[in-house]
Amino acid sequence: MTFPEYDKKLQKTITAAKSHYNGQMMASIGVTALKMIHDRVTKTGVNAKGQKFALYSTRPMLTNCSTMILSACSKVAGSKEKRKELNWVTIRGHKLFEIPGGYKEFRELHGRQTAFVDFSFTNRMWNDIKLISNNGNHQRGIAIIGAKDTEEKKKLEGNTKRKGDILDLSTKEVDELKKTYNLSMLQVFRSNGL
Repeated sequence: MTFPEYDKKLQKTITAAKSHYNGQMMASIGVTALKMIHDRVTKTGVNAKGQKFALYSTRPMLTNCSTMILSACSKVAGSKEKRKELNWVTIRGHKLFEIPGGYKEFRELHGRQTAFVDFSFTNRMWNDIKLISNNGNHQRGIAIIGAKDTEEKKKLEGNTKRKGDILDLSTKEVDELKKTYNLSMLQVFRSNGL
């Protein structure tokens, strides 16, 4: 290959790489990163550093049947006898009862797993977490994931304060994303004869 032929192919490759990198790649990386994080956290309860999130609280908590599904409430307060055995408290006009086993027991009453923290009681928070960066961000090589809805943002912030950064990527995940990006760019070079 002569230098002018190489130069022509290189210019064509640079144009193709810019076109390929026009934001679509970063958007794809952001979506893939979110899936990696979601799967790791909800299936294993492990943070980006490879450690389990602190377990669900077993400190007694107050609640009432309006915050529970019917079957869960029935297990705890479904009869006069059960209600009589409960510890009751009135706060600001609301009658609440104590669940001695805390949030862990509350989850168990609702049939949710408690072996590890998955941040998915209703899944509203996870369902709201999306790629929130725009094409301008993507053009600059930035992909941002986060909650969109105000309530879910607050929930994500609260969970992050209590348990640590939920949406952080592990070193292994970052390496996998780099590999995907590099392979994609390599394909651009190959398809242009370089």
